[in-house]
Amino acid sequence: MKQLIILLVLIFSLSSCVSKKIEYQKVENIKILALNSESITISADAVFKNPNVLGGKVIPENIIVYLDNNEITTVKSTEFKVPAVKNFAVPLEVTIPFNKLPGNENGGILGAVLGSLNKTYNVTFKGNIKYRVAGINSNYTINHTESLNLEL
Repeated sequence: MKQLIILLVLIFSLSSCVSKKIEYQKVENIKILALNSESITISADAVFKNPNVLGGKVIPENIIVYLDNNEITTVKSTEFKVPAVKNFAVPLEVTIPFNKLPGNENGGILGAVLGSLNKTYNVTFKGNIKYRVAGINSNYTINHTESLNLEL
């Protein structure tokens, strides 16, 4: 009987620690990370607020990147540990081959430089981020578009 009471108190304590969902705020800091002869790497941060005293884990799932409404690639990201009672950013990163840039389907870096010099693209991150804590799962939809000037 004593063990049952301890178990119930423990379950109640844990459930009260996770009283609220994390809050998706925005996607920000879309920028060019790297550029080489075959591709360009872009990064962004998905910003959340965790009001709970427990952390957890965030897993980006099937986040697709679009340039000017053309599906280009999928975000490469790993599981991210969520800090307790804090704002945090989940890093998102994509590598885009130059031949996938709209208007540069047949070119490499030379075509990209000539065709994209000071060109602005609408970059869209669209997909889901899953949050896990103490056996509770929540899904958050990401759908953010921002202009990015490719100053090569």
